Amino acid sequence: MIYYPIRKFIYSILVCSFYFSQAFSQSPSDVLILMSLSAHPDDEDGAMLAYYSKIKGVKTYSIFFTRGEGGQNEIGSELGEDLGALRTKETLEAATILGSEVLFLGFPDFGFSKTARETFSMWRSKDSVLARLVYLIRALKPDVIITNHDTITTKPYRQHGNHQAVGISAYEAFQKAADATFHPEQMNDGVTPWQVKKMYFRFLNRGNVRADSLVSIDVSKQNANGETIEQIALNALNKHRSQGMDKITLDSMSPFFRQHKYYLVNQAEPYAFDSTDLFSGITSTEKKSPQRTQFPFLNVNLPEIKPRTKDEVTALFAENIFVGLVTTYDNSIEQTLSLFNIKFNLLDSTRLASGDLNEYNVIVLDLRTYEYRPDAVVYNNRLLSYVNDGGNLICFYHKPNDWNGKNFAPYPITLTSERVTEEDAAISILKPEHVVFNTPNNISEKDWSDWVQERSVYLPSDDTTKTSSQYERLLSMSDTDEQQPPTSILFARYGKGTYTYCSLALYRQLRIVNEGALKLFFNLLSLQ
Repeated sequence: MIYYPIRKFIYSILVCSFYFSQAFSQSPSDVLILMSLSAHPDDEDGAMLAYYSKIKGVKTYSIFFTRGEGGQNEIGSELGEDLGALRTKETLEAATILGSEVLFLGFPDFGFSKTARETFSMWRSKDSVLARLVYLIRALKPDVIITNHDTITTKPYRQHGNHQAVGISAYEAFQKAADATFHPEQMNDGVTPWQVKKMYFRFLNRGNVRADSLVSIDVSKQNANGETIEQIALNALNKHRSQGMDKITLDSMSPFFRQHKYYLVNQAEPYAFDSTDLFSGITSTEKKSPQRTQFPFLNVNLPEIKPRTKDEVTALFAENIFVGLVTTYDNSIEQTLSLFNIKFNLLDSTRLASGDLNEYNVIVLDLRTYEYRPDAVVYNNRLLSYVNDGGNLICFYHKPNDWNGKNFAPYPITLTSERVTEEDAAISILKPEHVVFNTPNNISEKDWSDWVQERSVYLPSDDTTKTSSQYERLLSMSDTDEQQPPTSILFARYGKGTYTYCSLALYRQLRIVNEGALKLFFNLLSLQ
């Protein structure tokens, strides 16, 4: 593995070289320009970009506020910086198909967020975000700006907090980019005030908008090669493999997400309206690019979290433990077991089908096992028999679509989309005397410190008609001003054995060798 600072330096050079070569590529000075704003890779509307690039001959830019390094990875073990590099590569491949140029604003993806307030705080400040976006608008001079995001910050229609921040920044940047008194120091770098002509937000069936503000495109239009815009957009979306988008087909995509409707949010003057054209009434004007081609924000802004070493933590586990591990795409658990010299076998299809499962003290089902290991689905009855006969099985988190209605657990569990995103959210241990928190390690308040990105994801419902009362609820935690179900760890006795469903984002904590997370993980492994 490349030493962290060297990897960061190499990646910075890669990103910067792309900026230098792409940011101000020469195009006719009077060409119309469309700018798409997105919080993360794959948030862009590929169909709209492809339509205007390939059918209308418009210059298109796709601007991403982050590189998606705080997300999940459905094809490998890369997280953090390495995941950001992977998603950058996927984004550039998708953009090549769409005919758009890509730039990243360099804000850190710190994981799922529920509020614009938290996002602006993690991105330094609202003014910092707005200034960076305004600079880019002044430099690239778009006629029209679109985004899938909006400014709604309250339930039920609020988006990811990063999305909210993009929508709010976009809305305010429409005016600020043309205001010479807003960050006038930017003019020293060669940019000049620029008035965007129109701004559109994507219409996501959230309330009513005026019919004379809605614009949609015909995705059945074909390029010179006979490919429809919809198919081109899908080909680009499929490049985002780390987010599972390679599995999507036109048939599997819901009609809702195949709509490409936008409503007018602001315009510089009352242009003529055409429900089929974002640029209706706009005439091209000469645009002069800045003389200088270095953006002042070519920093990558990655959080530097140095993993601790084995010798820096104290965490106990049962003697002579033997783990059977069903792996998926992440290797955090495998790395942890190897680091601490804990004996384990990888359970392949043959072992699941006919191996002696009773030789293992514990069997661990890694992230989304039932989605990525069809053999585990086929032989799930053997896993439950293992528990019934006295085994200890730990099942880590799944997404609702992976799980609900499929009866994988010994007693019913229904998953929700609820999550606790604040990594420092207060923890209440509901049963302090429980073995999970006492043997062989005592779990105390300090063991919940220094977690990264999130506490818990895709929490099971606490409704006993959906998630059985046979499970003990062991932990309670919630984000600020919210109330998530106390189901981060569900524990049950089944026959002679134990079954634990864990929604905690332990794998992220194990990756950085967090002592408290290790102690809890080893307690789960050591259950009798």
